[in-house]
Amino acid sequence: MGTLRDLQYALQEKIEELRQRDALIDELELELDQKDELIQRLQNELDKYRSVIRPATAQQVQAQQQSLALQPDQHRSKRQAISAEPTACDISDLSHVTLPFYPKSPESKELIKEAILDNDFMKNLELSQIQEIVDCMYPVDYGKDACIIKEGDVGSLVFVMEEGKVEVTKEGMKLCTMGPGKVFGELAILYNCTRTATVKTLIHVKLWAIDRQCFQTIMMRTGLIKHAEYMDFLKSVPTFQGLPEETLSKLADVMEEVRLVLMKCFDVCKVPLLLLHSSDAFTPCM
Repeated sequence: MGTLRDLQYALQEKIEELRQRDALIDELELELDQKDELIQRLQNELDKYRSVIRPATAQQVQAQQQSLALQPDQHRSKRQAISAEPTACDISDLSHVTLPFYPKSPESKELIKEAILDNDFMKNLELSQIQEIVDCMYPVDYGKDACIIKEGDVGSLVFVMEEGKVEVTKEGMKLCTMGPGKVFGELAILYNCTRTATVKTLIHVKLWAIDRQCFQTIMMRTGLIKHAEYMDFLKSVPTFQGLPEETLSKLADVMEEVRLVLMKCFDVCKVPLLLLHSSDAFTPCM
């Protein structure tokens, strides 16, 4: 049997071991919290990208836009509030919508295009969509010390800067300054949300802007056209010819286009393929 000092020493070792375990547990819990936060942030970013990459299909438009009406000829002001979203649920309706066109120099067109391709939320748009966005953007000018975007306000415009310099702040803290060739305010055309930061001019600036209604019209029209093309393609495949319309529509929603190189002629062609991901919920109609 050990002495009292031996017992005290053994107890001290056990206490130290427990402290180390507690410290390790605290460290692991902190790491888990950080990973949970990272997962949530990545999920939010993924949702934002999906809203751009996968435009609304006919079924989604019908479900989300039943109570609103499309007004293509309504006069647009440069500083308007939230715009009603397009509600046409078939290609024939959207094909009659005339989008505004504003002439631009080749340099301005290229600057807007490059700014969109450099933006994390918009760079995955198709070139045809980007071209329509470029054509629909209209000029806006602000003098020195003007407030373009105010944190907390409801916004429906996205801007591309061609000339000048602006300062971005959040809760009074300076975040950054931006110059020509940058997109800002893009979340307003993706979500019906308030502005997350304030943007003020440091010098006179020249901007190009597009409103949310016009942007959503471009996205929906492209999405519906693609959906119709995929439906026709699926109906031409013998394997799918016996499937109900609703099932084919679900398949069309998860189809993607990939670029393939034909080895015999070394040509690159874009082919629609049915790529079912683990996240795609597909249940055949019985």
